[in-house]
Amino acid sequence: MAEKERVRENLRETEVDPKLYYDYEGRFIKQKLERERMELLPRVVKPPMFAKGGHILGDLRVFERFTVAPLSALTASFMGLKAGERSEKVRLIPSMTAYILEGSGTCVQDGQSHAFSANDVVVIPPYTTQEFIADGKSGFRAWLPQVRLWHVLGLLWQEQFDFKTIPEGTLPIKDGAGQLVGFKVPRGLLGLEEDMEVRKGADGKREAVFKARRDVKQGATGKTKYDWFLDRLVEENNVEAKGPRVIRGADTKLENTRQGKLKFYISLWTEVAARAMDLMTMEIEANGHTGKHRHIFEEMIYVQEGKGYDIHEQTKYPWEAGDVICIPPMTAHQHFNDGSGPARLISSWSRQLSHEFLGGIEHISDASSWQKT
Repeated sequence: MAEKERVRENLRETEVDPKLYYDYEGRFIKQKLERERMELLPRVVKPPMFAKGGHILGDLRVFERFTVAPLSALTASFMGLKAGERSEKVRLIPSMTAYILEGSGTCVQDGQSHAFSANDVVVIPPYTTQEFIADGKSGFRAWLPQVRLWHVLGLLWQEQFDFKTIPEGTLPIKDGAGQLVGFKVPRGLLGLEEDMEVRKGADGKREAVFKARRDVKQGATGKTKYDWFLDRLVEENNVEAKGPRVIRGADTKLENTRQGKLKFYISLWTEVAARAMDLMTMEIEANGHTGKHRHIFEEMIYVQEGKGYDIHEQTKYPWEAGDVICIPPMTAHQHFNDGSGPARLISSWSRQLSHEFLGGIEHISDASSWQKT
């Protein structure tokens, strides 16, 4: 207790440079330089350009934004397992969305198995144990778009329930039977001033908080505005308990719209327990194009099949299967298929940013498929 008091006293006595708070002009200049850097970063990111460490545009920490592409709130990763292979069993606070590119398997969530196949979307609610298992005949490959806002909130904890490998540069921790139960991050790595241990298993306090939330089944009896928030927790628990964990591609309707042929898997109107991302797919016929539109929220697109190019404002950006198309905020854009077969694109964007009274889309021109109807 005395040591904690000394730490608090030291923090109170620490002088803080007032420029960190009041140098508004400096902040505006920095933001202008950042915007100029965004304009220089590629709008189409090819596999050799993907960031290191498993994430395509940099990991979930916000200070890795604008290192690969001009997107800030979004990044993505891939998951690939061979036939019969299993992923590590983990639990994170952020929800997860996985579009299955090819193959099939099972996602085990809190002990419940959910089968999936190609062109399905797997959704995992917040703070849910998760493990992917590829089927015995073929593996699978998945695209996982992710939101970086969790880092801003300080909620990037991950609980590890088994270890297949340990991070490079760390030291294994084993129990008396020689089983791997964690790893030690040595002092100096990642700027640590002391050694840090990461152990297998759940954090008891965090687990108790989420259990208490999910145990609430009865709403409020009053009619005040605060009672609405109390009822909201019950509603969230019901959606999480009853909502689908796999959205079947075969059950999702392909709509012919002014923007083109679109299939919405997750949108504002979808009752699903993982709501961080909205996700849709687009199909563009050979020598066709989508509509042209503009929106304030960022958009990240994976090219699943085909080849073509984008026009952002007046600039052309070629793309092909395996590429990631990055659309910064407030950018008029349109997708063109110049291949001999259909092009298929998977589009994702942040639910929060796109519906904060900034979700309205300014439509500029129609898709080629709409003109044919």
